[in-house]
Amino acid sequence: MLVSRRLTLIGLALSAALPGHALAQTRGDGRRRRTASEAPAVAPAHTFAFGPDPLQAYDLYADGGTGPILMFVHGGGWSRGERTMVAALPDYARRHGLTLASTSYRLAPAVSARESALDVAAAVADLKHRLPGRPIYLLGHSAGAHLAALVGVDPDYLGAVGLKPSDLAGVILLDGAGYDATAPRADGPIDQWLGRTYDQAFGDQAAALSPLLRIRPGAAYPPFLIFHVARRQDSAAQSRALAEALIRAGGHAEVVPAPNDSHMTIKRDFGVAGDPEGERAARFILG
Repeated sequence: MLVSRRLTLIGLALSAALPGHALAQTRGDGRRRRTASEAPAVAPAHTFAFGPDPLQAYDLYADGGTGPILMFVHGGGWSRGERTMVAALPDYARRHGLTLASTSYRLAPAVSARESALDVAAAVADLKHRLPGRPIYLLGHSAGAHLAALVGVDPDYLGAVGLKPSDLAGVILLDGAGYDATAPRADGPIDQWLGRTYDQAFGDQAAALSPLLRIRPGAAYPPFLIFHVARRQDSAAQSRALAEALIRAGGHAEVVPAPNDSHMTIKRDFGVAGDPEGERAARFILG
């Protein structure tokens, strides 16, 4: 278990520190299906700003006209990453009759995760204004999963733009971190690196910025579909705890382990034809 945790933490460090083409070389799990890195690049149809900062913007891909909207929130340790990191999602959206949006947000250390989450909420509100009456699902990976979860449970964020968490049709999380940012950390070098990443993003607001600790009984929450890498013990424990808290509060949540993925490939392969996590999410969205 210790070796597995070490490998997972190293993967997290690589995912934050290396560009996508370098991460593609770390896979080595022997699977033969087509990956997102082989998918054709698709340019967004429009880019919309929801604030004065260049990072306060989202891309909207080809609009199917009537179907659900999937808004992607990228990862990168709250301090890096880009909204262009959509991998196979444009083709995934087209196959399933979805409209894809991908948002960026202000990054640490310039801001904390609170301001990043406020940006995600503002992007949802702008999208809802431009395409009214259509269900919006949030899809987040890694730090983006934390932000999607925070927006999905804490009414402060969507409330700031005149909405509430139940205005989301659903939230899909891919191997998130920080659902409970107050959880104890080990003292190894990789753990220390992760601790610095958390401290930069959360500062002294770890409890206030932990989605797990913001769930309240009787509140109306969107349904959650929570994926985690099967061999990653910390993500598994936090994913289960988040789901259990939502269910205790009267909400709906399902946790799905991804046995053949790493922290990088669960996002990179999501949406590739035949990818089990992507297909499970499509059933969640399309009912």
